[in-house]
Amino acid sequence: MTDQGNNNQNISGNPFAALFSSIADAKQFASGQKLQQQADPPSEDSGESQSESDNSVSDSIEDNDDSVAEISRSFRSRQELCEQLNVNHMIQRIFLITLDNSDPSLRSGNGIPPRCVYLEETAADLDGQDWLDMDTIEQAIFSRLLLLEPGNHLIYMTSCTASNLSADRDAGEKRAVPYLYACYQRAKEEVTKVPEKLLSYAVRCKNLTVSNARTVLLTPEIYISQNVYEQLLDLLLEAVNGAQMEEVVEFLEEVIVGLLADQEVRSFGEVMVPVFDIFQGRIKDLDLCQLLLYSYLDILLYFSRQKDISKVLVEHIQPKDPSNGLQYQKTLLGTVLNISCLLKTPGVVESHGFFLNPSRSSPQEMKIQESNIHQVSFTQQLCSTISGFTLSD
Repeated sequence: MTDQGNNNQNISGNPFAALFSSIADAKQFASGQKLQQQADPPSEDSGESQSESDNSVSDSIEDNDDSVAEISRSFRSRQELCEQLNVNHMIQRIFLITLDNSDPSLRSGNGIPPRCVYLEETAADLDGQDWLDMDTIEQAIFSRLLLLEPGNHLIYMTSCTASNLSADRDAGEKRAVPYLYACYQRAKEEVTKVPEKLLSYAVRCKNLTVSNARTVLLTPEIYISQNVYEQLLDLLLEAVNGAQMEEVVEFLEEVIVGLLADQEVRSFGEVMVPVFDIFQGRIKDLDLCQLLLYSYLDILLYFSRQKDISKVLVEHIQPKDPSNGLQYQKTLLGTVLNISCLLKTPGVVESHGFFLNPSRSSPQEMKIQESNIHQVSFTQQLCSTISGFTLSD
């Protein structure tokens, strides 16, 4: 039997042939399928090619994910670096200290103070780290406060080497209390102008000025060659004379809160009594004709009005022997009230600031000087204030 006969017999015997209208149609369909298979022979590697294609797509996606992750890491790294730089500059502006002793011409002058104290030992302790951050700032401030002559460690922060006496004075301030107060003021300014992402750092720097001032007053023996209690009184005196009393009082109020909260080393009274003693020693030789006396009297008024200081003051002015009236004269308040209007040397008025040029002074200036001499109202105000606290206690 021929091949064609066999094919006809196979098709006619196929049960699916019944689906066609005739054997001829079934035969035609079978021939078409055979020709299509011959024209498109199945590839042996088709499965492998598909698998390789899938793998290629998968690898491409993974490579893309890696690229995105790398870009993200790079972006975060740049963000962190930028933030680190901004924090470093802010700390430099507030505390006027630095760990960077590189060539000033290599630095950007934007946001950098003209002069800073270079903390060489701190930089060495930090293995050459040349930036300040919130992890190193406390150590840096402590090192700065321990410097006997910070002015000897000043460096130029920018390429400008022109003389700048105010920058030298501010950065080289050797007195601990005035230095921390100045840092407090600079930190307050930073709080008002830094971006929001740096605000928490600025606030922390401000708090560090207060906490370090508290430490200075509680442990003055650490800071060699510094009379911190005298510095506190001088700060108040400068504030009175410079019309900055409100700013200094704001700073002291925060320091007082810290002193009252930490009295393990020294009580608040033990901090204030040395200040009172220095105050009394300074005014005992003054007379009514000296303008300096009235600056001290303004400070005494502040002492009598500040609730925590006044309690210590009232206790401090109590004589050791209340039955001996002369003992009152030896107290701080007694020293103030004991100042006589009589001249120490009859006919000679020395070191006074009143009526120096009476012919050139206006009537208003004359009245002001007269009111400064007649201190009846001041004495009444002072006694009334102290008496009020005494009665309330």
